[in-house]
Amino acid sequence: MGDDSEWLKLPAEEKVQHKNWKARVSGYEEVTKLFNQITEPKNPEFTKYAGLLKKFVTDNNAVAQEKALDAVLAFVENAAIAPRTCADVVNGCITKCLNASKQKTKDKGMEIIMLYIEIEKPDIVQDCLIQGLEAKQPKVVIGCIQTLRTALRDFGTKIISIKPILKTLPKLLEDRDKNVREETKQLIIEVYRWIGPALKPQMTHFNPIQVTELEAEFEKLPQEKPKQQRFMRSQQELKAKMEEQALAGGDAEEAGGEGDGEDEVDAFELLPAVDILAALPKDYYEKIEAKKWQERKEALEAVQKLAENPKLESGDYGVLVRSLLKVIEKDTNVMLVAIAAKCICGIAKGLRKKFSHYSVNTIQVVLLKFKEKKQTVVVPLREAIDAAYPGTTLDAVTDDIVAALENKNPNIKAETASFLSRCFAKSTMTTLPKKLLKVFCTSLLKTLNDMAPEVREASFQALGTAMKVVTEKHMQPYLADVDSLKLQKIQECCQNAVLLNMMGEPRGGGGKAASAPAPAKDNQPKPVQRPATAAASSQSKSTGRPQTAPSGGSKPEAKKKVGGAAKGKKSAAASKDGPTEAILSDETVEEKATDFFSADVLKQLDSSNWKERLAAVENMTQVVKGKEKKEIPCQVVVRTVNKKPGLKDTNFQVLKLRVDLIATLATNANFTKCSAGFCLAELVDKIGDVKNGSAVQEALSCIAEATGLDFVSKEVIRLAFEQKNPKNQSEAMNWLSKALKEFGFKITPKPMIEYIKKAFGAQNPAIRTAAITLVSTIYMYMGAPFRMFFEDEKAALLQQIDAEIEKVKGQKPPAPTRGVSNADEGDGDDDDADQDAEDDDKPEVDLIPRNDIGDKFTPELMEELADKGWKIRKEALEKITAILNEAKFIKGNLGPLPEALKVRLGDSNKILVNTTIGICLTLAKNMGPHSKAHIKVIGPALIACLGDSKPNLRAAAVEALNAWVEHSKLTPLVEIEAFSDALKSENQNLRQELLGWLSEKLPDHKQLPAEFKMCIPHLLSCLEDRNGEVRKKAQAALVPFMIHTGYDSVFKAASKLKPASKDQIVAILEKAKADLPAKQPKQKKAVAKSAPSASRDEVDADPEPVSKPSRPVSSASSDGGGGESKPAANKAPAKGKPKSAPPTSKKKKEEEDTGPPMTLTVSKEQRFKDEKNMKVLKWNFIEVRGEFVEQLKLQMEKNFSKGIMDQLFHSDFKFHTKAIEQLIKCLDILPNETVGNLDLILKWFTLRFYDTNPSMLNKALQYLSQLFNMLAGMDYHLAELEASSFIPYLVIKVGDAKDNVRRDVRGIFKLIYKVYPSSKMFTNLLDGLKTKNSKQRTECLEELGYLIEVHGISICQPTPNIALKTIAGQIGDRDNGVRNAALNTTVAAYMILGEAVYKYIGILNDKDQSLLDERIKRSMKNKQAGPKQTPIEEQHRIRRPSTGIPKSASSNSVKKEFALDVDVDQESRYEMPTLNQFDLDEIMQPVEYPKIKARPPSPSMRMVNSTHASTSIGMVISQITSADLILCEQALAQIDEVLKDEDKAEMLDSNVDQLLLSISMQLKMLFQKPFLATKASKDILKDLINSLVTILLDNRLTELEEGPQVVRTVNVMVVRIVEKSDCTNIMSALIRLLQDCIASETCSTKFIEMIMKCLWKMIRLLPVSIDSINIDRILLDTHLFLKAFPSKTWKDRPSDIPLRTIKTVIHTLAQLKGSKILGHMTMIDSSEHSESLQKPKRMTKNTHDMLAEIFKKIGSKENTREGLSDLYDFKKKYPDADLEPFLKKSSKYFQDYIERGLGNIELEREGKRTIITSCPVVVVRQKWTGQHAVDYYRERLRVLRARCGLGNAEEEQQEAMKKEPEQQQTSEPDDNDEIVIKSSLPEPSNNENQQPSMTTSTSSTDVSDLKLRLERLKKLARS
Repeated sequence: MGDDSEWLKLPAEEKVQHKNWKARVSGYEEVTKLFNQITEPKNPEFTKYAGLLKKFVTDNNAVAQEKALDAVLAFVENAAIAPRTCADVVNGCITKCLNASKQKTKDKGMEIIMLYIEIEKPDIVQDCLIQGLEAKQPKVVIGCIQTLRTALRDFGTKIISIKPILKTLPKLLEDRDKNVREETKQLIIEVYRWIGPALKPQMTHFNPIQVTELEAEFEKLPQEKPKQQRFMRSQQELKAKMEEQALAGGDAEEAGGEGDGEDEVDAFELLPAVDILAALPKDYYEKIEAKKWQERKEALEAVQKLAENPKLESGDYGVLVRSLLKVIEKDTNVMLVAIAAKCICGIAKGLRKKFSHYSVNTIQVVLLKFKEKKQTVVVPLREAIDAAYPGTTLDAVTDDIVAALENKNPNIKAETASFLSRCFAKSTMTTLPKKLLKVFCTSLLKTLNDMAPEVREASFQALGTAMKVVTEKHMQPYLADVDSLKLQKIQECCQNAVLLNMMGEPRGGGGKAASAPAPAKDNQPKPVQRPATAAASSQSKSTGRPQTAPSGGSKPEAKKKVGGAAKGKKSAAASKDGPTEAILSDETVEEKATDFFSADVLKQLDSSNWKERLAAVENMTQVVKGKEKKEIPCQVVVRTVNKKPGLKDTNFQVLKLRVDLIATLATNANFTKCSAGFCLAELVDKIGDVKNGSAVQEALSCIAEATGLDFVSKEVIRLAFEQKNPKNQSEAMNWLSKALKEFGFKITPKPMIEYIKKAFGAQNPAIRTAAITLVSTIYMYMGAPFRMFFEDEKAALLQQIDAEIEKVKGQKPPAPTRGVSNADEGDGDDDDADQDAEDDDKPEVDLIPRNDIGDKFTPELMEELADKGWKIRKEALEKITAILNEAKFIKGNLGPLPEALKVRLGDSNKILVNTTIGICLTLAKNMGPHSKAHIKVIGPALIACLGDSKPNLRAAAVEALNAWVEHSKLTPLVEIEAFSDALKSENQNLRQELLGWLSEKLPDHKQLPAEFKMCIPHLLSCLEDRNGEVRKKAQAALVPFMIHTGYDSVFKAASKLKPASKDQIVAILEKAKADLPAKQPKQKKAVAKSAPSASRDEVDADPEPVSKPSRPVSSASSDGGGGESKPAANKAPAKGKPKSAPPTSKKKKEEEDTGPPMTLTVSKEQRFKDEKNMKVLKWNFIEVRGEFVEQLKLQMEKNFSKGIMDQLFHSDFKFHTKAIEQLIKCLDILPNETVGNLDLILKWFTLRFYDTNPSMLNKALQYLSQLFNMLAGMDYHLAELEASSFIPYLVIKVGDAKDNVRRDVRGIFKLIYKVYPSSKMFTNLLDGLKTKNSKQRTECLEELGYLIEVHGISICQPTPNIALKTIAGQIGDRDNGVRNAALNTTVAAYMILGEAVYKYIGILNDKDQSLLDERIKRSMKNKQAGPKQTPIEEQHRIRRPSTGIPKSASSNSVKKEFALDVDVDQESRYEMPTLNQFDLDEIMQPVEYPKIKARPPSPSMRMVNSTHASTSIGMVISQITSADLILCEQALAQIDEVLKDEDKAEMLDSNVDQLLLSISMQLKMLFQKPFLATKASKDILKDLINSLVTILLDNRLTELEEGPQVVRTVNVMVVRIVEKSDCTNIMSALIRLLQDCIASETCSTKFIEMIMKCLWKMIRLLPVSIDSINIDRILLDTHLFLKAFPSKTWKDRPSDIPLRTIKTVIHTLAQLKGSKILGHMTMIDSSEHSESLQKPKRMTKNTHDMLAEIFKKIGSKENTREGLSDLYDFKKKYPDADLEPFLKKSSKYFQDYIERGLGNIELEREGKRTIITSCPVVVVRQKWTGQHAVDYYRERLRVLRARCGLGNAEEEQQEAMKKEPEQQQTSEPDDNDEIVIKSSLPEPSNNENQQPSMTTSTSSTDVSDLKLRLERLKKLARS
């Protein structure tokens, strides 16, 4: 229970991460409850758990996992942030849930995956599942297949893409697991159920047996089409419609069948595309031009084989197609012609629509080649022309077909007519208009009379097929002159003709097919009666009671509605549909009203007392507001409110409440047109009320939001004009003017025109004023066409209308702030909105009555227009002008006029050209939108007029072009390449005018098609035009062009220019790029259709459609409307448009705007895995290419917010700077996210290295410096993929032309050394020498020299030989900086290797060799001239290497806390110190030593805990050989931790050799330096000797080839350790190791012998080292040994040599120290029990009493000196006496005092010492002895003096000082390591009784000597 009480108190967030599974279960249950209770999808609680979801689903405990899955289900269903967690959670479900043994767990995991599809993440889910198919566990694969099949079954092919699944099927069918194969078959069957026969071409790769089994299963499938069963949140409207259709019975199946029929999958789309251009033989174009037909045949056969692929990759096939057409056209070998035709056929079929660029040329060539008679040639030509036709239209090849029909060759005419027949079979009445039909019929009627029978037969067939397409009625006018026999033949051909679709298959639509469903339709039950629409109401003159709609009218409307939803268009019928309901009887209304309201309320409502009625309406309002939308019976309430007196209530207060109640119902209830029909008439009657008119108008607006403005406006205006009240009429039109501005132009204007004209004739001026205002409002939306409807009005009225229009002219319509709230009024799709916007324009055009003048342009008039006489042509033009002026508004039928005008625009007579341009201008204005049909003919001719030399003519052409483009835009002209053809000409006027005109039109134009990019080369040529004005216009046009083509396309085209032009053009492009605006797609339309930004929060306030999609079907659409209508009524929020935008898109946008700049949605490890598996491009390029930028953008989009992504990939450098500033902030607030996205960030900065803006580059380098500082502080180790994608580009940047950039990059190099192995960095720098940039080579060489100085020659990679040879090769460079850097680096290697460096660098030429020798000599002189280094300086040099590079003074490995106190900035100049005057007496005072805080280094365990340990081992091992001991120690500690973990130890497999080499090198280096070797502790030496001796005795070494060498090396190492280590530590280690060996039963005799040999060597060294050894510790170790193994125990052992060895140690020490050795027993607690010394004799009572008397004297102040003297004499007399009993109870201080006193007396009596009594005593209490401290500070003084140039000034005195006796005794070491000043003992009156000082001073220094030294320093300072 103790454990339970601990975790029970934890919060849920910690419980779910607890180690105890019970705690996690409790936490999961809590968060599940929490998630279900939260109503706000954006609640911060969801964010806290988002990162833990993957751990939830991968919980190892089965019980906990099941609870965790419940929590995840609740999270995904309710959280707005859930889509971001998709990838992690789905992968977790795949690996841990789909293979679970419990079916419940598996089902929950699958349901989570389905939910992610519902929340708009099908692509990510499908990618994860397809990756799961590659898992090794069959259970996981099976689970993924089952999930894919379930997803496909529930969501259908619109959501789940079939193509990726098909690629995996062959491999899965060959799986060795039977269950996998069976599940795959079920998946294939499900796929076939959806796509049908389109699957069969993909089954060619399957096993034949499996194909047979699958086909048998296919036959068992039902014939009905599958339907989508589950829906995404954006598809809730579709779900509601389908369920509504399901309630209607048969209609659902019928509608569903129609919808699915339109969405049938094309097998061609599922096929893999093949790139045959890359596979073409290299010598194809040479062979195709060869003279030998065999070579040409070989080339064609190669292409034919490639063209047999069913689907081809798109590309530039122009050259290939032209070469094939050339063979068809000109080759005399018919066999080759046939092969070439087959090639063309294969390419056309493989490309389909993408072959359109080559279709026209192909048809032209093939038509003429039909002259061949051989069928072996004709058949392939037919196939080729039939394959080419789908890429073009009949209109495009009309001239070619007509010319071929008029050809003299009968074969050509027959085949052309046959081809035309096949084209007709694929046409419809839309694609075969009267214009084309007339042209073709004219030519075919001529060929009917041809002499050749095959020509006549083909002509009959063509005319018959045309009649089948357009019907006999439309064909009859062209066959009026045909005799009856021929007409009968044509009719027979018509009956036999079979119409085809574009795929060549018979059409499914026909009489039989269409009539099949008719009987079923009649058998369906009648639908629910609906209230009358506006049209019905207008026909019925009732008093406001709505009539029921016709029963038969609803079904066709429903079918149109479904079809419209499928096509994304809004039909007229669908626009009238809204929430509907049946009309209730009066009795039913009364009964339901009584149930909904109380009877008392209804009674009060009928009361004659207005107060009671007021109270009743107030109660009703409260009841309605307290109910939910579904609970309100809207029709009942409306009819109850309208119950007599209803809205005709005489009390204005009661009336206002009634009107407000109706407005509330329209906002909060399912308000239908039926309900509106019961109240609109009464509301209109009160719209002119003085007190309540504004409330009525607001109620009407609310009703318009619920049912549509178009419906309400028609009813309101109709009802208003049926009344005679002028106030109501004027206010109704004023309301409509206001509503149009609020809702946008969502009305049908044609019915309004009648009422507006009626209002113009009213006598009341208010009505006329309101009508004029309404006209101006509509004019804002419709423009000038609307004004034309009132041309017949009186001049005075027109003047008023024009004056009002003038006020709004040029104004943009206001953004709509209200809209239809019903879900079925719009789907919110932007593309659909655009389509609707275009569709809305069409009714405006159709409102104008137009005349058809096509018949007036007779052939005679056209002949006059083409006459040679200019006067006749002029008369013809004048006739045309008169016709146009008379007709005014005309239809699009112009007959042959456009082609004739095109010719006249190129007339040589400029007057006629000017007249023709005027006619074209009039045509554009008179036709309006109908001019779209002719712009492709007129447009290019008008553009050609821009090249005329006369300015007035060019101006007229520009005006005409503007008129044509106003209605048809630029797209048709781009499609026919009119602009590229015009710019291609070198006419300066044409280029100048066209570029200027395009500069105005392009910025505001919608996106142009890809053909516009063909203008880019011509635009670039204009930049180099000789005319300055052309160049100026071209530069101004650059930005408008880039808006449509993109900067990359222009830059790519510029890169193909000649080098002389390229640099200049690229500079201009870079300048223009800075002015390129940010791409904001569809923003213009959003302005007119979306809400103002101020009310955006109100729009998004209701997230219900997203988070709660499951609602009752019957009210799905009305719920959506009611949910948004309340804020519309009360707050007037801004709607996106009358159709609300998709909830998911709005949520996504909000998340991106408000979320953190970066997340960890996709892990770094996943990206590394993808790159290793070659799923993405490797980040390696010389110049930035678009595919790399696009790949990086796709990767970053998943982890970075939209806001920062827009800045990161903006074309303007200023946005890049802003993005970097955000990244700098993220270093502090999002460090983990920064590390998690480090690879992406570094890649992005490599792109910025290619930019040229200096401010942005400086900011980038600043960020990188801070970034690597942060990484170093975190002990992060750079991954190999991160380094390889960044460091090479940083090395390139070190060669920048700017000094500050190079300096900053070098600084970043220093930081990188802390997170990436220097050895690998060395390789990158060495590669940097391959560049041609001399600055880069210089900097790289200097950095290489720095690395060699710091790390030694071992840093050179791949080998020192290769590296130094490469460096030395740079000595002969032409650049002086490179030569110097190479020489300096080679000299740095010389300083380490000496003369051996010449072996590495090889042979140099004489000049380079002389330069190197000279530099080495100079460097050696400078080195000798420098001050002699002391050991402390040497240690300092190791820690902080002097690199010769001023900016890199700080080491890359030693942190400040480990640096020596004497560290001085290497950049500073050393100067003489300033001497100050001090009081000498003060100087003589005792010196207080500063505290020395030397804490041991704590090795970082970052590598051990890091998931990237494998990438860090190389760096850590390389740190072992570092000269910095702290860094080396940390590296070894990390390796030790890795070795402790078996799993992580496996990562050392490939690094064992490197590890052993590094350790041996470090040991060798360590024990070659005595001052370092002596620092090794006893325990470490013990373990080290143990390991080395174990290696020596390993018998397996003898089996190795180099085994004896290893033994010798280890042996030498052991001897070196014994000799160089601290004598005390090594001897203690050996004694303790010997003791452990004897205690161990498994230790071998040889091992003990080796340890004893080491001890014997130490015994031999004892005479030399006796003064430096700590005898107390050695005696303690021998004491412990003898205590563990007493002498008596050795009798039973085979050998007592270990005991004798220990006794030899004791004997040798006693021999060397004599009786003084007894004073070294202080560390042994009970020395009397030790065998280490002989036990003293027992004292007699007399001697005991003498000692007691002596110690009494010592204890008194007066007799202390005497007592010490007596004790000294007593010790002399009784040397064996034991003083321990008397000293044991005293303090350590007293014992030391007695010992020092006896020592002083001995010295005094022997004449060796003078007692000092007056000096203060300095007691140094620290872990090291006082003498060591003095030496330490003396060494520091020497270092400082040497740096100041005073190194040899006091050599004699220093030598003298060294020779002086220095004695200092220290007290017991203190743990605080501090230095304390203490005074001496009290001074007695005379010197004889003076007590000895407890400690002595550090040295006996004379004051006079100090004075002399100070004087000498002052003199040197003055000089």
